[in-house]
Amino acid sequence: MFNIGIVGAGIGGLSAGLMLKTYGHQVTIFEKKPASFSSGVGIQVSSNAIRILRQFELEDDIIKCSNFPLMVDCINGHSAKKITSIPLGDYAKKKFNAGFYQLHRNDLISILKNKADDIGIKIHYNSAIIDLLQNSSKVTLRFEAGQFDCDFVIGADGINSLVRKKIFFDKPPNFLKQVAYRTLIPSKKLPQFFSQDKTLLFFGSGKHVVSYPIKDKSLVNFVFCMDSHSYYDNSWTKQVPPLELSKNFSDFLVLKDVFQEIKSLKKWGLFDYPILKKWSKNRVLLLGDACHPILPYLAQGASQAIEDSYVLYQCMKNNCYEDYSTDFLKEYSDKRYMRVNKIKKASKQNAFLYHLRNPILRLLFHLLLKTAGYFPNLILQRFNWIYSGGPL
Repeated sequence: MFNIGIVGAGIGGLSAGLMLKTYGHQVTIFEKKPASFSSGVGIQVSSNAIRILRQFELEDDIIKCSNFPLMVDCINGHSAKKITSIPLGDYAKKKFNAGFYQLHRNDLISILKNKADDIGIKIHYNSAIIDLLQNSSKVTLRFEAGQFDCDFVIGADGINSLVRKKIFFDKPPNFLKQVAYRTLIPSKKLPQFFSQDKTLLFFGSGKHVVSYPIKDKSLVNFVFCMDSHSYYDNSWTKQVPPLELSKNFSDFLVLKDVFQEIKSLKKWGLFDYPILKKWSKNRVLLLGDACHPILPYLAQGASQAIEDSYVLYQCMKNNCYEDYSTDFLKEYSDKRYMRVNKIKKASKQNAFLYHLRNPILRLLFHLLLKTAGYFPNLILQRFNWIYSGGPL
């Protein structure tokens, strides 16, 4: 069995850690942020990831702290008229053998961390790596307070991955001329319309909005995405004044009550890397956003990090030799490349459709959605390969 160091205690790093530890590897995780760090956002975990988490007895814990959306209501953000409804809930659960769940990111992190603690994984917070060295038999992670030697390192440290920079000498990620805003609002301060068991999806010219309730419907999570030529630091923690958002989305009159209740607003630019065909170099490999950031238009970021973790677990389980073979690394990237690349492309296609500026094309898109709404299988069939696919 191997001694594995993981850089990053987010969803990908914790998922990979607990899966590999379950098989018997020694796992140590290093996170640069403090244990008390809170991202304060909602996330969606879809069927393809839930089926994996079920294998590690985590599904019930997720269900306990999640909202279970019954449908997605597609709405014209300018006119406030509903275009169509896409069924989720039990309909999708039966079709994909697992449900769709929405929860606070901190709750998912806590579930994964508690499992990691229970099985004996050591997590070191406030531990930013300053260098990474490797040879044919080991990898050394260097910190201000010392160093850590191991057989393999997994870089799960997000889109600004230092691990990626150290092994591939990459340029910074590319700004995609789109920005996103996130906020959480107490549901009691909003019309009941926003706290139903639904995902609300508002389309507009060069922009869209997604909202859904979390935390037993006590909070409503909002994500506002728009085209923008302005460059912003790719951080999840950039605070901006709510007035900036209300100006940029002033044509979404249906959200007037929302703008008035925003007390804290975070903004970040959307960035991307070209997808790598090889996800490792010698004894260091990448996972999740560190390897393949995915635009939020399919809500697959967390789910794909979980898929990465499970495929890596399978590959190591099938090819784990005592002579410290690295054969599993090629199999890992070979198995993941085509699926992740297809999901990245599908997310960009959604971005194009959601932000159509030409009024005629936008009208045609809405008519197509409305027509497809009479045949719910048609809409879900478009994404069947995502939710029914994956390693499980």
